[in-house]
Amino acid sequence: MTQSSTPPSFQDPLGTALNWLITGRKVALATVLETWGSAPRPVGSHLVIDGDGNFEGSVSGGCVEGAVVAEAVEALEDCKPRRLSFGVEDETAWQVGLSCGGKISVFIEPLGTGQHRDMLAAHQAAKNARQPSGFIIDTTSGQRALYDAAKHGAALEAFNSACKSGRSGYAFPGSFEFLEIHVPEPRLVIIGAVHIAQALVPMAQAVGLDVSVVDPRSAFASPARFGDCQLLAAWPEDVLDTLKLDEYTALACLSHDPKIDDLPLIAALKAGCFYVGALGSRRTHAKRQDRLQAKGIDAKNIAGIKAPIGLDIGAATPPEIAVAVIAEVIASLRQQPLQEA
Repeated sequence: MTQSSTPPSFQDPLGTALNWLITGRKVALATVLETWGSAPRPVGSHLVIDGDGNFEGSVSGGCVEGAVVAEAVEALEDCKPRRLSFGVEDETAWQVGLSCGGKISVFIEPLGTGQHRDMLAAHQAAKNARQPSGFIIDTTSGQRALYDAAKHGAALEAFNSACKSGRSGYAFPGSFEFLEIHVPEPRLVIIGAVHIAQALVPMAQAVGLDVSVVDPRSAFASPARFGDCQLLAAWPEDVLDTLKLDEYTALACLSHDPKIDDLPLIAALKAGCFYVGALGSRRTHAKRQDRLQAKGIDAKNIAGIKAPIGLDIGAATPPEIAVAVIAEVIASLRQQPLQEA
């Protein structure tokens, strides 16, 4: 068994599976169906394995991957799906390293048909368009199908709920049908290429957010100050259409200049961004509220702006403020649905 020479793709194992199928490899997909206790990877996590034991992704953070890969290779030989369980109370759990106190259930399915390629390609197209998509997996037969409201209307409520939370799970209590949900990757748009932004960009990237920085002041929005991120030295109104704000986007306005910040704030509120924050004191924000109301924005929507920006941790320096902001973004992403019901 060897790990792929390609760097692990924890965020897009389905893209890896599609590429491997296109190149003629035998491919199996392992999916976390359930977790209990201190499980290291969430429900819906994937590990993709080929016939030679190469793999990418993760179902346990390294604890049980070896056992899963071995079973996946066997599944590719006999073309039969299987379900595995690992828990700390089992002897095998200690052998494979799952000693953290949790339990996980993993489903392994061979992928080898043109139908599988078509489904994964449709998923990839939805991902590229920043649209949610899902699969229905019958864990008894092993059949996987791309979610289609016309065909799977009974699961419509579950699908819509999963799109709001971004969480996979069984379609109904006691069901054998697993709903694997995929929502667009969360991202962060920063307005204002200030010192706080310089500290915030690498922090956001470290937690898996795609980051864009917008500032019309070329002295601020310079490649020398911002390296590995999308940097737009332009007025927000000229690039907002390109950025395509949506409910899976966080917006942080840091310029402290109404001419730069106000329009993106309005656009973010209208787009339903899961996080909208703005730098400034309470007095500054009160003036901002008056300006936005004068532009026709409802007071209830304005109340959704996090201002002063960031969790109240007593932050003083730009890096500390960046920590407060990224923590607040994560809290908004993980502690509430991405969309309002």
